[in-house]
Amino acid sequence: MGMTRAGTIAACLILAIALFVLAGSVPAFAQQTREEEQAAARAEKAKDLHPYVPTATERLIARAEQAFMNPPPVYVFLGSIFRGGWLAAGPGYRGSFKESGAFDMHAAWSLKNYKTADVSVKLPRFADGRFKVDARANWIDAPSVAFYGIGNDTRAAQKTSFLYRTTTAGFTGRFQPAPLVGIGGGVDAFLTDSGTGRRGTSIENLFSAASTPGFGSSPRYTRTRLFAEVDSRTSPGYTRTGGLYRLDWADYHQTNNGAYGFRRLDAEADHFIPLLRENWVIALRALMSTTDVDPGHAVPYFLMPDLGGSSELRGYPSWRFRDRHRLLFTGEYRWMAGQFIDMALFLDAGKVAATRSDIDLQDLRKTYGIGVRFHTPNATAMRVEVAHTAEGLGIIVSFGQLF
Repeated sequence: MGMTRAGTIAACLILAIALFVLAGSVPAFAQQTREEEQAAARAEKAKDLHPYVPTATERLIARAEQAFMNPPPVYVFLGSIFRGGWLAAGPGYRGSFKESGAFDMHAAWSLKNYKTADVSVKLPRFADGRFKVDARANWIDAPSVAFYGIGNDTRAAQKTSFLYRTTTAGFTGRFQPAPLVGIGGGVDAFLTDSGTGRRGTSIENLFSAASTPGFGSSPRYTRTRLFAEVDSRTSPGYTRTGGLYRLDWADYHQTNNGAYGFRRLDAEADHFIPLLRENWVIALRALMSTTDVDPGHAVPYFLMPDLGGSSELRGYPSWRFRDRHRLLFTGEYRWMAGQFIDMALFLDAGKVAATRSDIDLQDLRKTYGIGVRFHTPNATAMRVEVAHTAEGLGIIVSFGQLF
């Protein structure tokens, strides 16, 4: 049977409505399909997810930082107790009190038979943390300190040794009037004793009182100290920017018989120039020390400014040069060899002199070399360096930052 005209129209309307509904549902169906695919992908990816596991280096650094922030009360002291004494070790005990107070006591014995006992107390800060007071008592026994004579032209073959023993007790106060500025001072009793060296040629076999001020003496002092500094370094133990500019003045007032009272002034300027986002650093230092005496007085040879050792005129042995005044320049080119390893090329140049007029750029002793430093973000743990001098090669192993 044929379809009527009305039936044909109705069928067409039904078909149009169906097509309209189908066209509206396709995008929704497609959107639903995409969401289902994304959810399935996320579920599949979640199967492979796991908590982040730190690397071995990151775990080691985290443990070191935890130990630094929360050190155990009983510990083993490891380091240097007096220049030239080599590595020392011994027992230590430390603790804290109130909010910012702390104390530390340790004893140590070095590979070169140097000995020390040390007690320090840091009182809680006050005045909004801008003022602090530290007290310290220290005893050092160094039986074989090197002595080559006085002056910039002494010979290595003249090396002798002497006994040097000190006892110190006093306090230091520091006030910080501005974020980068510190001023302060202190007073202490400073007792010295000198005598025959216990290793190699003793001092009295090559030198005499006529050429060596303070020969055989044991002066006792009341030492008064003042200082002022501007410090913009990120940390005293390790920095790649900023600088330190400091003046130290001390009056050694002798309290027993003798003519060995004197005054000493030390000036230091350190500056760090970062390059390429601090991956490279130019580090510069200038250091000058000068002494002053009253008529008829002299500076004992064992308290004169000196050069040599792991920090000042590297490559030369500790105490290689001594005199009334000294001058030192240091330049380093440092670069990052790893996350916690720096390399450095360096040049040191300095001299000692009997008079201030001789503190100039003539006859400077020079050393140069290369080194590696192991550090955390805030402290240098160890330095290993090789330096060339006019007397040969020197190898330096030291704990802590150079400057």
